[in-house]
Amino acid sequence: MFSLKNKLSPNLRIAVTNKYYKNYRVIIHCKTMCDKISDKILSYKGLVIRYIPSIQCVSAYLTSSTIERLLEFPQVDYIAFDDFSLLCGASVLAANGMSQRAAHKFTGKGITLGIVDSGVYPHPDLINPQSKIIKFLDLINDFKYPYDDNGHGTFISGLISGNGYSSKGMYKGIAEDSKIYMIKAFNRTGKGYISDVLFSIETLLKEAEEHNIRVLCLPFELIDNDYFILNLFSDLFEIAIKKNIIVVVPSGHNGGAEGSMRGISTLKNCITVSGLDTRSNIIKPCSFASLGPVGKYDKPDLSAACEDLCSLRSDVKYISESNCKKLYPRLIDNPYTTFSGTSCSAAYIAGVCALYLENNSKLVFKDLQSLLSISCNSHDISRFNQGAGTVDLFRTLQ
Repeated sequence: MFSLKNKLSPNLRIAVTNKYYKNYRVIIHCKTMCDKISDKILSYKGLVIRYIPSIQCVSAYLTSSTIERLLEFPQVDYIAFDDFSLLCGASVLAANGMSQRAAHKFTGKGITLGIVDSGVYPHPDLINPQSKIIKFLDLINDFKYPYDDNGHGTFISGLISGNGYSSKGMYKGIAEDSKIYMIKAFNRTGKGYISDVLFSIETLLKEAEEHNIRVLCLPFELIDNDYFILNLFSDLFEIAIKKNIIVVVPSGHNGGAEGSMRGISTLKNCITVSGLDTRSNIIKPCSFASLGPVGKYDKPDLSAACEDLCSLRSDVKYISESNCKKLYPRLIDNPYTTFSGTSCSAAYIAGVCALYLENNSKLVFKDLQSLLSISCNSHDISRFNQGAGTVDLFRTLQ
């Protein structure tokens, strides 16, 4: 006989059975009528946090008894913990500048990238002479104006769209004329609830046409393979493909063993980017980057530099408003910093995608996959480290 408890993820089932907690933050997936289940949660005095209709999901704070009552509804398909996702990145290291850009005429003009990260600081390289931040949404503190109390999102934004204003052009992003729609779903420690991330992606997809969002840069990782959660991400990525939006993700930081890739980096409907150490003439594997293979899929798709990259520094103590009034940032003494992580590799390739889309706006996901692959130079290291290799824009972008 079918047990209603089979609708619970194994960890949640144990916690609910033993009543470990007073309240649980969960993700509920519905077969149908997700809006009705959301109403039921409110009637049971639960707290609805996010409603994500495109994938029939709702996240909420619920008691054990409320969870057990919801299991009785046939519309409820599955309930799991709303776990954390983590930003990809190692420690900040000694200054080492960015490698030179290829000499081509494309700058990402007219292309907007949607980024889900820790926010974005109003850095001079992003707001002068005019702002590249076309929209900012804060799911953590609900501030109206851009800020970044972690620094990761600002660094990633600079790798993509920075114009080098503070360095007289030395530290430009790969797509310096592209625009950014930033959603802050990660807190100051680099953690973000999965439901907030799913809601962010859905929001970017809904507003894609209005803002000409063609690329999603998702510089975070999931630390395990919860296939219920992965299917939710995969469903959103399929919606992105139908809207001709390219999803770019990092391989993650699960160590240098074969088959160590986890989470969204394993999905077939996104471009997965691994990281390499390019600091010397001999390109080497990166010790912290996760490796393929992943079943029958060629993962990672390709790779890019991820060690000691130079980009924008955020004033992590700055808050953008107080008592509903906008506060203006002070001048940063040192506007740049260095950072290592496969999120940097993903940001670079997301910017490269913006260049290709500026050149030909009709390109779709399969086109970009093929273009990136044939533009790569492979290196004398395992394919599980590098995928097709590193991009040489001279091959396909003139």
